[in-house]
Amino acid sequence: MPPQKINKFIKDLAKSEHLTEDTLIREAFRALLREKRRVIRVDQLEIMKRYGVSKIEDLDDKIREGLIAESPAWEDRIALDNLDEAIKRIDHALAAL
Repeated sequence: MPPQKINKFIKDLAKSEHLTEDTLIREAFRALLREKRRVIRVDQLEIMKRYGVSKIEDLDDKIREGLIAESPAWEDRIALDNLDEAIKRIDHALAAL
């Protein structure tokens, strides 16, 4: 969609929702970030479910105690850390809005 049409769409939508354009854009960003956070959290929960844990620390314990194989558990543990960092970045962005 060309920029002119996007600007008109934003203006019309803001008007129909009784919002300023800035408020509409801010709320749209919030919704996008919240949805991204939700999807990341689902990914985290799926990994933890795979190992029967409810906390990242429990996964560490199971690996250390030899209750689960180190590979691919350590790779998944790294993935959990990366997902956690992504959530922190999103939370920081949400706080800034």
